[in-house]
Amino acid sequence: MLSSEKDTPEVKEIRRESPPEAAETASENLSRAASVRFAALSLAVVALGLIVRLLFIGRYEVWLDEAYCFGVAAKPIRAIIADLALDNGPPLYYFLLHYWMALFGEGPVALRSLSAVFSAGTVAVVVFWKTPWFSRRARLLAGFVLAITPLAVYYAQETRMYSPVLFFTAVGTVFLEKGLRRGGRGNWALFGLFTLLGLYTSYIAIFLVPLGYIVAVAGYCFERNRGLLLRRLAGLLAAHLAVVLLFLPWLPTFVSQPSAEATGWIARLPDQPNKVLLPVQSLSVMTVGGAYYPTYLRHLWMSPQKAAAVREAVRQGREKRLSARILARIPPVVPLYLVAVLTVAVLGAALGQGETPFPRRVFLVCWLALPILVPLALSLVRPMYVVGRYELTALPALAGLSGLGLAGFRKAVRIPALVLASLLFLYTWGHMQSFGNTGLEPARGAYVARIARPGDIVLTEAFEYAPTYYYAGSRRDTLKLMTFPRDTKDHSAWIDYDKWLSGPLGAETPRQALLDEAAATVKEAVDAIPAGGRIIVVRPVSPKPPQWVTAMESALYEALDAATPRPLYRDVSAETPGSRVVIYRKLP
Repeated sequence: MLSSEKDTPEVKEIRRESPPEAAETASENLSRAASVRFAALSLAVVALGLIVRLLFIGRYEVWLDEAYCFGVAAKPIRAIIADLALDNGPPLYYFLLHYWMALFGEGPVALRSLSAVFSAGTVAVVVFWKTPWFSRRARLLAGFVLAITPLAVYYAQETRMYSPVLFFTAVGTVFLEKGLRRGGRGNWALFGLFTLLGLYTSYIAIFLVPLGYIVAVAGYCFERNRGLLLRRLAGLLAAHLAVVLLFLPWLPTFVSQPSAEATGWIARLPDQPNKVLLPVQSLSVMTVGGAYYPTYLRHLWMSPQKAAAVREAVRQGREKRLSARILARIPPVVPLYLVAVLTVAVLGAALGQGETPFPRRVFLVCWLALPILVPLALSLVRPMYVVGRYELTALPALAGLSGLGLAGFRKAVRIPALVLASLLFLYTWGHMQSFGNTGLEPARGAYVARIARPGDIVLTEAFEYAPTYYYAGSRRDTLKLMTFPRDTKDHSAWIDYDKWLSGPLGAETPRQALLDEAAATVKEAVDAIPAGGRIIVVRPVSPKPPQWVTAMESALYEALDAATPRPLYRDVSAETPGSRVVIYRKLP
């Protein structure tokens, strides 16, 4: 704790051999030197977090969700609000991105750097969180762990709202701890402010709402001074009431949003395999590396299949980097076991420490558990639980517990543990940059922008709309972009599977409604262009496309074939990396 750090061996020696005044002066000098050293180390940890988040931030091309965020944020503020009525999120992140792009542009690095700054800011929050039960050493170690957590780095390099909501909830939770421990209107006001900012950034901030009440009851229900408990709860309730009142202007939009469609891609809890192990899987992807990340985490994904693909790429000479050649020789199960042992040891050390007057273990464990357990419970009603995404707000709690555990180790144990954590991070980080994860989102829009002329219609299949729009660059406003099905243009990431497709998962076939929609889409495109005008059809090419993609493709091309040779004729087709572009021209 902070008090024990001041009583160093040097101070004790001075006190034995010097007058009281000299000992006190020496103690103050050493304390000042310790503060300077702590400030320097803190800045170094925050700088490390920022550097790791900015390195290779522009390596991967802007993918669907990022391109969608760009498309919304590029509009005027009123249009952003109108668009979000068809989305499933609040507006603050899009407002911030709107003005961020006005300052720094719309390139991949500019778009993602907003997330990187917020993510590094969360590292700073952990490091500078001053509380009597969280020593300077523990805070530095916690910040270091958060700085090298691959999941935090991943979302820091994505144009999405997850890093900002992580920052806002972390700051709000720090002031929650101060309010529960010390009271004070200022602490409760700041807690309410950052809770509100979190909710206006992402609805997942609501998962932490029960935290204060659980800790208040756990910490104060046995206090003789029952008035203290009542004052703390009154402050907490007042802050939450203010949040509710200030959220009311957005409430009508929130209620009208199609949130059920937004979670349609998530499996229902009864349908998920290994349901009992889901919380353990969440913890595994939140650690410092070596975990089997879900495939939808794209370039963070590391699995035996991914490792085998990298090894094959090295063997064939497609991947020549030394780091990839080294990592390919390491069986994935080895780092997985190592990170499991390290995590158990560190968390065990943190939970085994003696308690302080403030129930720090209850506070941190509940902070860690609620973002996992609340969406898991809600998934009994509506699919919501996704490993490695919505429990993101628990990362500072896991880092805090890790810092407490590492600080409790003897130096002879702590240093090897930190070295192992660093190596595990480098292992996963190396896989993040390896062959198997590059080129997943080819810039097909850039190719379209080169060949398209003003007045052309660019017809994309659902998920292709947003990336095509983004990479069309300055040409995007001269083109007419259409999607198939047409309703996906309202939100380019949603497809109503029940409406358009039939059959079991993995064997979907087009419904008649999809065939009718394809014919109507082609007719609308034909009617919108003059004689000699062109329809540019963009579709992805994948070695093993999902069956639903094949079903949609067959429906669209059946409609195009029906319009050929009149009024359309197939002019030319071209292959680009990961996509095929087919151009149809309208006959007189």
